[in-house]
Amino acid sequence: MSLRYRVVIAVVLVLVLGAGAGLALAGWQARHWLRGELTSAQASGQLAVTRTFSDLGRSDAPGQDLKALVATFDGNRHIQAVLADAGGRVIAQSTPEPARPPPAWFAALLREQVSPARLVSPMGAGVIELRPVYADDMAAVWPEFLDLAFVLLLSCLVGAALVWVVVGRALEPLSAVGHVLPRIGAGDYGARAPETGPPELEGLSRGVNEMAERLAAVHARNRALEEQILTLQDEERADIARDLHDEMGPHLFAANVDLTMMATHIGAGRTDAALEQVGAVQAAIAHMQRLVRDILQRLRPPRLLELGLPAAVQDLVDFWRLRRPEVAFETHLPPDDYTASDPVLETAYRLVQESLSNAVRHSQPSRITVTLDPRDQTLWVEVCNDGAPRAAATPGFGLTGMTERVTATGGTLEAGPSEAGAWRVAASLPLDAPAKGLAA
Repeated sequence: MSLRYRVVIAVVLVLVLGAGAGLALAGWQARHWLRGELTSAQASGQLAVTRTFSDLGRSDAPGQDLKALVATFDGNRHIQAVLADAGGRVIAQSTPEPARPPPAWFAALLREQVSPARLVSPMGAGVIELRPVYADDMAAVWPEFLDLAFVLLLSCLVGAALVWVVVGRALEPLSAVGHVLPRIGAGDYGARAPETGPPELEGLSRGVNEMAERLAAVHARNRALEEQILTLQDEERADIARDLHDEMGPHLFAANVDLTMMATHIGAGRTDAALEQVGAVQAAIAHMQRLVRDILQRLRPPRLLELGLPAAVQDLVDFWRLRRPEVAFETHLPPDDYTASDPVLETAYRLVQESLSNAVRHSQPSRITVTLDPRDQTLWVEVCNDGAPRAAATPGFGLTGMTERVTATGGTLEAGPSEAGAWRVAASLPLDAPAKGLAA
């Protein structure tokens, strides 16, 4: 059952109980009113009978006077007068005003017993009994009771209708929220609930809309991260493919040529020349092994796991020093005597790796400085180069990826020109912080 039906039913029950209480109170008041009417009429009748009794001593026909007295009560709505002799035989009685009696159940509820009044004439002419007549007064009360019941019933119906409309209008925002939430759950983060209605429901709608906005922002951020990851993967594959093509291809070709020449020398019996070719093949294979090892270190630095962060960073510097001998590399690396979580070590390593790669490829530096400084429960990482600073532009995938990694560990990252005009990348990483959102 909907909330609207429940509220309306509860209100209708209250109205019905109130109407019932009102009818009961009206019946109780009518019952007392009826008793008061009958008692008052009976007292008036007793007064008239007593006055007639006082005049009987001067009457020549007291019996006829008593019959005449009884006749004066004809048509009375409250009292019936009955004249009886000493033995109880009815001599005469008045005729009450005719009335259509109400339902028996109503008469039983409304009737409150009033005892008849008996008055004995002083000369033994008879006894007059004044009996209460209930039917007339009950017949007069019954239509009023029906009118009251009709008004109360109409009030209940009108009240229920008003409550139905008011509650329906008040719950419209809640119904709208009920329709919006499944859409948001299904991924439609553009769905919005109307911020209308009572303040409580308006606040609920506003909260749902704010939640949808945050979810939309998180979804967009995840999409951007997925695209960045795919782009970085493509760039990494392209780098590996270029290295394989530029480094492995020529050496494989040279090894194939050397093997062909070696076969020729062996066939001609020139053993010394064949041995020289064997040495050339071995040198080519050794170079290719080093290249494969370098590629594997770029994919997953084993020295970071085996020897620690300083040694792994030194390997990165040596890697680029070998390929860019014109650049002066300077390192300030601490002893590996501090404790840091694996996500922090991995983030620091990737930060240095990306910063060195960006500096060598884009800035044309003559000097690059790498600094690691663990102090105050924080690992400070800084890479500076004196190449041409970058122009202000939208951050690339590398810088965005570094920012995401540093933020995931609870750290901060700064990238931009230093006071000396060099390009500087600096990060502060809490030594004991686990990664929050970005896998290492």
